[in-house]
Amino acid sequence: MTTYESKPVAKWNTRDFIGYLHAKHKETYGIPYVTNNRGMEAKNLKLMIDEQGSEVTRRFIDKCFAEKKPTLKYPGCNFAFMFSYMRESVLSRVLTEVKAEQQRAERNEGVDNTWF
Repeated sequence: MTTYESKPVAKWNTRDFIGYLHAKHKETYGIPYVTNNRGMEAKNLKLMIDEQGSEVTRRFIDKCFAEKKPTLKYPGCNFAFMFSYMRESVLSRVLTEVKAEQQRAERNEGVDNTWF
């Protein structure tokens, strides 16, 4: 069975993202990943992958982990929380970053880098 570690992010599916969430959560917070409803989480992951693509979904997850600080009451963060409470703010910023990167790449497309 292939895992997220052995394939490019662009080819990740829901199972790959769930594996990534478990590993990244342990790395970030030092505790195992916990979610209340795996089915709903998988459904929301698939929805985000289908709507935004795997690259944006990965960046969204990474940014959520970077921004969500653990508290005594909530020592970790799962995708259900990210999708429900962080999506409006974080996803908007990720999409803005991606758009800016694409515009930069388009502007630089015809530039001869060896000339400089």
